Amino acid sequence: MSLNPTDIVRAILEAAPDALAVSSLGTATSALRAASDDGPHLYMGGSMGTALAAALGVAEKRPDRTVLALLGDGETLMGAGSLWSLAGLAPRNLLAIVLVDGHYSITGGQALGVPDVFAGVAAALGLHTATARTADEVAEHVANLPRPGLLEVRYEDRAWPGPSPFVDAPVVRWRFEAAATAR
Repeated sequence: MSLNPTDIVRAILEAAPDALAVSSLGTATSALRAASDDGPHLYMGGSMGTALAAALGVAEKRPDRTVLALLGDGETLMGAGSLWSLAGLAPRNLLAIVLVDGHYSITGGQALGVPDVFAGVAAALGLHTATARTADEVAEHVANLPRPGLLEVRYEDRAWPGPSPFVDAPVVRWRFEAAATAR
């Protein structure tokens, strides 16, 4: 069975139900909101390329919690410098997960135009890496890939969950802070 972005994020959330999830603008955010019924995650509209940097801050603030940065491949390209920060800061509680289909889905499906070698770049920086193509592989790597790390999830079913509804930033912040301080 071919996975689509929402299936991928659902598998991630099932594998790490207590994790703090951070995403930005794009397919990963739309999938996160669809898979979690708009759960208490940190997502930001209009700030593509910032999710991994924000996740680094969350990981530093909450070292006792697993933090997942959910990224599309376009998001990862726009914030590629954060991979160097991830390697340098090396938080033991942060996993970057890149959904890879080779397209900018939210702007019309244009091809990325560059090689999608995210795990290769991350490995060159000294990060732990893996690639998944099935829900079982996603669950296995989310549960067991050493941190800091980068998991590529490659998919071909580009069924886009659609644009995210309006993001009410104060509500997102309040819900995320409540989830982050729970336990």
